[in-house]
Amino acid sequence: MNDFRALISIASRIIHDGQVCLNKALMEIGLGSAEANVLMFLFSGGDGVRQDDIVAATEVSKPAISRTVASLEAKGYVLRETSLSDKRSRIVRLTEKAKAIQDVIEQRYFELVSAAARDIPEDKVREFMAMFTQVARNIAQYREEISGTGKPPKRPPDKPSDRNPST
Repeated sequence: MNDFRALISIASRIIHDGQVCLNKALMEIGLGSAEANVLMFLFSGGDGVRQDDIVAATEVSKPAISRTVASLEAKGYVLRETSLSDKRSRIVRLTEKAKAIQDVIEQRYFELVSAAARDIPEDKVREFMAMFTQVARNIAQYREEISGTGKPPKRPPDKPSDRNPST
């Protein structure tokens, strides 16, 4: 199980370093990684969606998405409109300004992914993606399992073979 803790630590580092790289790469157009993530969602077919749908799809908190969309609106990249069918909902739409920088943003993401996969054979990248996809499914399923109880299942006692010999 210690290997899984290392995996989580490495995954966190990958996410953090990726955000730092994206922030630096997107600085030229005045965007941060959170804003670019929302735009990427909208570029990939989410244009004209409820703000709550962005929250659900990105699994980012409602207040964080609200701040990010407000920032994008202030910069002229999105418009928020009241939904005709549900006056409580806000519809988020891309502006022409956002569409004009789509290629730049997608290129920065491509460069980041290419750098991450550098010197790794393509079959290993596919294997990594398959494993991480399964890990994501497992964690999503676990989240569903514990959502009713509010606490994780009891941890079984460590077997001697699971213990780290250095502790």
